[in-house]
Amino acid sequence: MQLALPHRAEAWLFGADCRRRAGLRRTLVASVVYWLAAAGQWWAAHIGLADPVGAEWLILCLAPGLFGFYLLVRSGIGLGSADPALSLPQMVYAIGVLAAAYLINPPLRGMVLMLVALMLVFAAFTLSARQSRAVGWLAVAVLGGAMLAGARSAPQVFDPTIERIHFAFAAVVLPVVSLLAGELSAMRTRLRAQKAELQDALARIRMLATRDDLTGLHNRRHMEELALAEHRRALRSGSGPCLCLVDIDHFKRINDRHGHAAGDEVLRRFAQHAAAAMRDTDLLARWGGEEFLAMLPGTTPQEARQGFERLRRVLASADAWGGQAQLRVSFSAGLTAWRPDEPLRDALARADRALYAAKAGGRDRLVEL
Repeated sequence: MQLALPHRAEAWLFGADCRRRAGLRRTLVASVVYWLAAAGQWWAAHIGLADPVGAEWLILCLAPGLFGFYLLVRSGIGLGSADPALSLPQMVYAIGVLAAAYLINPPLRGMVLMLVALMLVFAAFTLSARQSRAVGWLAVAVLGGAMLAGARSAPQVFDPTIERIHFAFAAVVLPVVSLLAGELSAMRTRLRAQKAELQDALARIRMLATRDDLTGLHNRRHMEELALAEHRRALRSGSGPCLCLVDIDHFKRINDRHGHAAGDEVLRRFAQHAAAAMRDTDLLARWGGEEFLAMLPGTTPQEARQGFERLRRVLASADAWGGQAQLRVSFSAGLTAWRPDEPLRDALARADRALYAAKAGGRDRLVEL
């Protein structure tokens, strides 16, 4: 119970949607900064460093930052957009608040400029490179307007010379900070894209390592691994699966008469119908050439025989071949029960003898040994 409480608290604060969690964490960090700013504003007004009336209004304006953005992000209102954490609106709002703080706290306005620069660093984690640069120039314009307003309305407090120096500082430093934040954002985007590409490549490699490229079935090596895992399970349960070697009858004729492309189509269609005829727990692999291996856990030979008879009826219908009746084929199969105490090679050898007997008996049949 003691370990579950933090988990419940985290779920309550950030929700279950992983796409919102990072944005909500950053929003809560920003809210803490807003709280500290409100406390600092109250302290500055209390000791006479800020205009009390202006400080009160600024503290009231901080309320949306304290609660509003967190509630909006928590509600998921921006999930359908490219900015689910509402980072851009939050930064525009913060620029406005900091410009107001610049005018209300003349003795502390140098510190306000540092806070603006710090705020722009957050753009590297949330905004695109273009948005980061735009926010940087917006900060220069808004702060420049505040400096101009202060110099004109109260030149004895906002010395025009000092304000020109401050503006020059802001016009140089803030765009550079936003530019660097944009470069980091672009790098983050590239790394995310490269990670996605790497994951896709790994998924393709795994598929190529375990799947037959033509039919999409398990390949021989992977089937052997799956069979050994099933053998270990059978040792524990005392009940082994059925193994069935299947060979398409007269497959060479298809290649000779219709070409290898037609032969590939036969293999694909056979694999498709065979996989559809099997249960979810059954496994089917292309064993080599026109030969397939089926492993059917928890199945008696009689049940396995019934399943392959259903497949035989499906393949005998013209519908199974999509109007290409000339490609219709039958199959021969050798079926055996894999005993838990015997190696895979022995069970496969018995299934292979059964397959040979099916071919020797006239093909288009299943023989069990």
